[in-house]
Amino acid sequence: MNPLTKNTLTIGFAWCGPVFVITYLIFWIGFGHNAPPPNFVDMTGAELIAEYYGKFNDHIKIGMAGSTVVGLLYVAWSMVLADIMVQNGGSSVFSNLELAGGILTGWLLAFCPAIWLSCATFVGVVDPNVIKMVHSFTWYIYDMTYWITGMQLLGIGFYTIFNHEQKVFPTWAGWAAVAVGVIFLPLTLIAFVPTGPFAVGGSWNFFIVFGTWGFAFFSVYSYCVLKELYRQRSELRAQYVTQPA
Repeated sequence: MNPLTKNTLTIGFAWCGPVFVITYLIFWIGFGHNAPPPNFVDMTGAELIAEYYGKFNDHIKIGMAGSTVVGLLYVAWSMVLADIMVQNGGSSVFSNLELAGGILTGWLLAFCPAIWLSCATFVGVVDPNVIKMVHSFTWYIYDMTYWITGMQLLGIGFYTIFNHEQKVFPTWAGWAAVAVGVIFLPLTLIAFVPTGPFAVGGSWNFFIVFGTWGFAFFSVYSYCVLKELYRQRSELRAQYVTQPA
């Protein structure tokens, strides 16, 4: 493949990351009424229907359907990140961790909304406690399998910190990625804490966890990835200009 064409296509895949974040915020947070999500641990099935699935049913269907579609865009972004890691250090356990974690995270981001969509679809058809059980089961998968994303964060974080030859990512970004991975640990508590900062919609386990992922990890690495790819494009264009006819 022509190197310039390959670079252009890679830039397109890199932009899948920002597009994913923006659209997921619209569908999952906005239409899905997850700002914050309902505290299902402290609710009966009937209350979950009355205060969430029944009250916002059409919005939730749109939001979860959209989230299922755009969630997998995260996979493309993660693959570009792994490719840059390989270019600047070769394939290793770090790039493999980043890629595996990114692929599984993308699947989770699409798979769980599809189940919540099913919950919204079957309101009034099945027993409310069945909907609560499925809703809870899905949230536990969504939050408590955090080591899927944690593997991605540790992979890229340790790569950034200890690979002193690479110049794409600043060392502090690696430490930030590792810190975000550690911040995920209290998500284990959502099944046991019905209220407070460690509840499913609590200040720590929702706003801090997702906020730090977005600002301390994704925004930083997405900027660095795009900056590197556009730098490569400038070099490739310069090479084609200077080549003899």
